Amino acid sequence: MLAEKHTPEPGSLRFETRGALARLPWFEEDHGQLILSDRSIGPIIDVHTHYALPAFRHETIDLERETPDSDLLLGSCCAHHLDVYANQCFSPTDLRALLRELTLGLVTARGKRTSHTAPNLARDMRSMGVAHAVVIGVDLGFVSTHPARTLEVARRRSDVTGYGSVHPRSRNARAKLEEQLHAGARGIKIHPPNMLVRPDEPSAMRIYRWCGELGIPIFWHCGPAGIEPKVGQYCGQVRFYERPIREFPGTTFVLGHTGALQHKEAIALFKKYTNTYVDISCPSIAQLKDVIDEGDEDRILFGSDWPFYHPVLPLAKVLLLTEGRPKLRRKILYENAVRFLEKTGGIAA
Repeated sequence: MLAEKHTPEPGSLRFETRGALARLPWFEEDHGQLILSDRSIGPIIDVHTHYALPAFRHETIDLERETPDSDLLLGSCCAHHLDVYANQCFSPTDLRALLRELTLGLVTARGKRTSHTAPNLARDMRSMGVAHAVVIGVDLGFVSTHPARTLEVARRRSDVTGYGSVHPRSRNARAKLEEQLHAGARGIKIHPPNMLVRPDEPSAMRIYRWCGELGIPIFWHCGPAGIEPKVGQYCGQVRFYERPIREFPGTTFVLGHTGALQHKEAIALFKKYTNTYVDISCPSIAQLKDVIDEGDEDRILFGSDWPFYHPVLPLAKVLLLTEGRPKLRRKILYENAVRFLEKTGGIAA
C-alpha cells in the first residue's frame, strides 16, 4: 500500500480525476463526494482560501448561498496529479477554459464564481477534516469590493478568519487598511502579479511598515506561476521579495505557494529570514519535499488556494511525505497554523 511507502513510486502520483484519489489509503468516496476517511488525521487548518474571486458588480454574487457543487476551477473531472505544480494539472483545453473564466467572470460576475461561496467552502473543508480556514480578500485596485465582502461574510462565521487586501498604489491606502482592520481583517494580502506591482516598490513598502507596526502579517502571492501575462510573471519574481523581508524584520511575511515555479529561491529566503512562513498550497510533491527537507518545519503552513483547488490536492502530498512522521504531519496540518494565528492576532481553531 502507498501508506507503507515513505517515497511513493512515480506512477502512483497521477490521478485521472479528483475522485481517483480515493485509491489512496486516507480517502474514500461517499455518495459521490471524496472524503477524508482516516479519522486519525486532523484537525487541519487551511491558511489560503478565497470566496468568489474579484469581479465587477461583485455584490450580485450571493456569498451565503449553498449549491450542490462547488464547481472549483480545477474541476472534479480534471486530472489531479501530485508530481507537478498545481496549475499544470490543467490540460490545454482546461487551461483555456480557466483563463476565460477568470477574465469573463471578472467582467460579468457570473460563471463558476457564483458557487464559490461561504457554505460551499465550509462543506469542502469539512470533507477533508479542515476545522478552520483563512479566507483572503484581493484588492485589484479597479475592483476593490472583494476584501470588504470577504470580511463581511467572514465576520459572521466561526470557522474562518478573514484577511483583507490593499492595492499598494491606492491613494487612500492607509484609510483602506484601517477600515479593513476595523472590519475584522487579521492579515493583508498583496498579490504582485495580479496587482501589477513589484513587491519591493515604495508604495508596497509603506504597507509592510504599517502592518509591522500593527502586528498584522502580509500574505503574499510569491513567485511566477507560469500562466500569468508576462508583466505579471515579472512582478512575481522571487528576487524582488528579499528587500522588504530584510528591511522590515518586525513584519511577518507568508510566501504564498512557496515561490511557485521558483521554489528554490523562496526556500533560500525562508531559511535566511525568520520573519517568513511558507504556504504549501500548490507545489508538486518533489517541491514540497524540498521545503520539508531544507526549511524550518515549524514555519510551514498548509493551504489549498480554494476555489482554484480542492484541499485534497495539497493534503494528499502532505500525507504521502509525512507517512510514519506523525509529529511533523501534525505541525504542518495544524500546530504551525495555530501558533501563526495566535502570534498574528488571528483566530485559531
